[in-house]
Amino acid sequence: MNFKGKVVDCKFSPCGRSFAVCVGKLVQIWATPTMLKEFAPFRLLRTYGGMYDDATCVAWSGDSRWIIVGGKDLTARIYSANHIEGYVPPTLAGHREPIVAVAFAGETGDAAYTISKDGALFEWRLEDGNGEEPECGGGAGGRSSASGKRRRGTGGRDSLASSAEGGAGSASKCWKMQGKHFFHQPAKLTCASYHAGSGLLCAGFGHGVFTLHRLARGSFEAVQTLSISQEKVSACSFNETGEWIALGCERLGQLIVWEWQSEAYVYKQQGHFFDVNSCAYAPDGSMIATAADDHKIKVWSTATGSCFVTFTEHTMPVSAVAFLPSGHALLSASLDGTVRAFDLMRYRNFRVLTSPDPCQFVSLAVDPSGEIVCAGSVDTFQIHIWSLKTGRLLDILAGHQGPVTSLCFSPESALLASGSWDKTVRLWDVYDGRGQTDVLPHAHDVLAVAFRPDGKQVAVATLDGQIFLWKPDDARLEGTIEGRRDMAGGKTIGDKRSASNISAGKTFKTLAYSADGSLLLAGGNGKSVCMYDLAGRALLRKFPLSSSKAMDGTIEQLDSNRVTDAGPLDLLPGGSDDDEDDNGLRRGARGAG
Repeated sequence: MNFKGKVVDCKFSPCGRSFAVCVGKLVQIWATPTMLKEFAPFRLLRTYGGMYDDATCVAWSGDSRWIIVGGKDLTARIYSANHIEGYVPPTLAGHREPIVAVAFAGETGDAAYTISKDGALFEWRLEDGNGEEPECGGGAGGRSSASGKRRRGTGGRDSLASSAEGGAGSASKCWKMQGKHFFHQPAKLTCASYHAGSGLLCAGFGHGVFTLHRLARGSFEAVQTLSISQEKVSACSFNETGEWIALGCERLGQLIVWEWQSEAYVYKQQGHFFDVNSCAYAPDGSMIATAADDHKIKVWSTATGSCFVTFTEHTMPVSAVAFLPSGHALLSASLDGTVRAFDLMRYRNFRVLTSPDPCQFVSLAVDPSGEIVCAGSVDTFQIHIWSLKTGRLLDILAGHQGPVTSLCFSPESALLASGSWDKTVRLWDVYDGRGQTDVLPHAHDVLAVAFRPDGKQVAVATLDGQIFLWKPDDARLEGTIEGRRDMAGGKTIGDKRSASNISAGKTFKTLAYSADGSLLLAGGNGKSVCMYDLAGRALLRKFPLSSSKAMDGTIEQLDSNRVTDAGPLDLLPGGSDDDEDDNGLRRGARGAG
């Protein structure tokens, strides 16, 4: 299903039969697809417009008959989910900044709340108009049920709807503002969520603080205020019972579930703040370790998908990570010139491996016995070898004339393969101390090296997008896989050409054999992972990493409508965020106090 525009908010109706979507200046109501197989399971029921700027939020009434929509035009409108002849949606106005959240308070939709970015909460009630137009707060749309003629001025839920419910002669009703409340926070309000059953309102702000208030008719009672980070709270939501609150920080990759009654964390997770450089599976497949530019190493459980330990001992970006064959320890190499070993039973750093001269490590390998550790440097072009048991430096292998980007031990022999930007792969005999045994030349820089499980073949990925298959015993080339066309990446936001005309990114940076050695997996900067059959040197399948068009690099074609003389529209600063800094703080508030 393609909405042909950016979806800002989407909410299911309480009955579950339909859902509302905010797309640009329109609000669409779609029927929820059934479990039956249909040719077109998504059916568009209704489309409403009338807003002067993009819609930002939507909410349903408890009886699934009404929806309230807030927008950047500083107003909120109430639409009918079912067709009502002659109904004109009322407009609730009065805010000074775009509306962030809206909600119905009553089951029948006779009370509503609107919350704007400046921290203002307006309370609205549907009451009898008594023929007094100036008191009917909101917008145009009032209609007299007695005469059936439209009246100019302000109005609430259309009086024609009232006459349809109560019959002819029903009193005209309109929306009136019952109160104004303010949060009084130094940062802009970024998100809000209302739980109708308990009457609780959770609001998140740009300086990492969220508040909890209890709402009632004319009441705005503060319950809790808590700071969870230094970045803005991007999203918040209640569970069905209203006991737990889920909070998310986009820039930190942080997810928190808070139980407000006991004031305790139920769940707390945070991803890497910067790019992930390396990841490794545990030998038993129960854990995944990731290393990133934020100087951290995180270990994740494959069963639950949760991070259960984070190591922060490194002082510079971590470039490589590897598990010991036993799976009880984890090794990491960093640009701070150290290789650290972490105990996964006691969660501590039990060994630090350093070099005599300062250098930056970018590659890492552990021998099958788990006793020898090797790391390649990016500045000295050397390979350092340590004993993990004693922590002593055993040898330094020199010979490369470029950064050593990849290291791999042979599973069955005493060979270490090292790939470098000097366009060579060198084979070393580490155990016997004979040093370099063979040199495998290439025409382009080497990016990745991998041994087959039986140790009788080594795969090498180069900068031109090719994969070379060598026999390590006699340094003989067995075959070549042309993967440049298979690894065509997507177009990023800043690219001025389509993906088919971009040469960058069409390279493999990591290789892995299957357990039987018949298949080879290759991945890089593209949006997919390629699987090759080594017997026929053919591409079997491509596994896309993501199909979301919101992620940078997944779209292959160039959209000229998004490119202006000033640059891509996605990279230009938004007009609604010009009055705040990166943390959502009002300008001038950071230095206050």
